[in-house]
Amino acid sequence: MNKLAKSRTAKTGITFVEVMLAFLILGLVFLPIFMFLTGAVKDTEKFYSETIAISRAKFIMDTMMFQIPWRCIREGNPCRFKDPDDVAGVNAFLSKVVPRMFGDGCAGPSANSYIGDGIFECRKGFSYRARVKVVDLDYDSTSANPVLFSIEVPGKGMQIFNINELAPKDADDKYNLIKKIVVQLKWSNHKGKDPNDDPNAKSIFLVGFKSKLEG
Repeated sequence: MNKLAKSRTAKTGITFVEVMLAFLILGLVFLPIFMFLTGAVKDTEKFYSETIAISRAKFIMDTMMFQIPWRCIREGNPCRFKDPDDVAGVNAFLSKVVPRMFGDGCAGPSANSYIGDGIFECRKGFSYRARVKVVDLDYDSTSANPVLFSIEVPGKGMQIFNINELAPKDADDKYNLIKKIVVQLKWSNHKGKDPNDDPNAKSIFLVGFKSKLEG
């Protein structure tokens, strides 16, 4: 009787092979779930980094269109920011807003001057490069192809004016009424990596036109 009981007890035990097979089956069951969750996290981070880029690009464009004075935006790629009138209040404003727009590396070659180029990092560790190109869409009135404006004058009908009849020369010593603003935001989906060092970095562009029509 004792021998038979021992034999039955031995048969009900779990072998090492059975344990390994159980873990293998569990792994095969949970692997697709793990892959799905991992992919979902990566997609969420991609959407997050793209949202940050779009938000910062819009912030830069809106600030240049509606807050930074016309005279302080200079043509270039990257563009330059400097108040030719050297007003203390404007200089203080530029010293706060430009670093917020572009992050590190936007300091200009001289005091109270800045460039539209820099790098910043979001809270999750993704790095972004912001750069702005500004083009003055004008020709000098003495050139072969001057910009002409047709304006209706009360009592005189449509009148044609050269640009120098409508605007004084700006800080770059040119007559200017329209600026083309191109904002580029470039980022890497790898945390802590400079977008310039990532061949798979993403970019978005915003284009706007700023006009000086007052006065």
